[in-house]
Amino acid sequence: MSNRVTHLKAAHYFSVASQTLSYTKAAKQLHVSQAAVSQQIRLLEDYLGVPLFYRSGRDMRLTSQGLVLAEHLEQAFEHIGKGLESVKLEPLEGTLLVSGLQSFVSLWLMPKLWRFSHLHQSINIKLFSSDEREDIHSGKIDISIDNLINHQDNISQSLLLSSEIIPVCAPELAKNIQFEQPTDLLKCWLIQVDTPIYRWEAWFAEQKISPLRNKKLLWAEVNSWYMGISAVKASHGVFLCPRFMVQEELEQGVLVQAFPKALNTKIEFYVNYSKNSPRKARIKAFVDWLREESGGQGENILKTEYHQPLPWP
Repeated sequence: MSNRVTHLKAAHYFSVASQTLSYTKAAKQLHVSQAAVSQQIRLLEDYLGVPLFYRSGRDMRLTSQGLVLAEHLEQAFEHIGKGLESVKLEPLEGTLLVSGLQSFVSLWLMPKLWRFSHLHQSINIKLFSSDEREDIHSGKIDISIDNLINHQDNISQSLLLSSEIIPVCAPELAKNIQFEQPTDLLKCWLIQVDTPIYRWEAWFAEQKISPLRNKKLLWAEVNSWYMGISAVKASHGVFLCPRFMVQEELEQGVLVQAFPKALNTKIEFYVNYSKNSPRKARIKAFVDWLREESGGQGENILKTEYHQPLPWP
C-alpha cells in the first residue's frame, strides 16, 4: 500500500471549509479567492467520487462522507502542525541541555554557571555530567563538552580551552619534602588518572629520567581528575592535573605546583553541537559565554630548561 498522499492542497482547503462551512470565510483564512477554494473542493470530490457538501436553504452543510473526512483531516493537520512546531527554529528563551565530562562539569563549569544564568535569565540550563559521550543527534542534549575529536557529520566542534598538565600537591607536603629535583617526587605518593598520556611514566620520561621500574614506588590511580584533586587537597601525594581545573586553588594557596615542569602534552576540551539544531540562538549564547569564561586559561605554559639526567635512586 502506498503512503503517498494525493490532493493534499485540496484536502487542506476542504478542512478549512469544513470548519467555517463557508467558501468565502475559508478563502479569507487561506488568503486565496473563493473560486480557488471551490475549484479545489470540486477536484477533491471528483477524486473521491462522493459529494462533501450540500446546501440546506442558504446554509452549507457537510454530507455524511464529508463529516467523516473532516474528522480525519482535523486530526491529521493538527498532528502535522505539532510536527512542524517541534522542529521549528526556537527563540532565545527556553531550555538548553548541556552535557560534559564529570570532572570538567564539577570543577570548572558548575562554579561559573551562575554567571551565565545571571546574564541570560530566559535560558534554563539543564546540566548533565557523564564520562560517556552523548550522541548530539539523539536529541537528548544540545551541547557536549569533552576532550575528544568528533568526526560525526553535521557537528560543529571548536576548541574551548587548552591546558598544561602540572604536578600539584598541598603546600604542607611541598614544605616537608622540599621538591628540588624531579626524583624528590618519589618520596611521596604519585597519583595519576588512568589515561596513558597523562601518567607519571610520561612525565619522568620527559625529564630524561630512566623508565619507572621500582616496584616499591607508592602509586595511586584514580578514574577522574576530581578524585585526584580531592586526594592532594588532603595532602595525599602529588597529582598530575590540568592547570585550569585547579587555577583557583593555586591562586588561593590551597594547592601548589610541586615542580615547574609540565607535561609536554596538553589536554584540550572541545564544545560540540549540531549544525542543524533548532536551538541555535540558545547554543550561540552559551558557546559565546563559554569562550569568554575560558579566556585563555591554561595557555600560558611555564617554560623551564631541561635539567641534566639524574641517576635513578
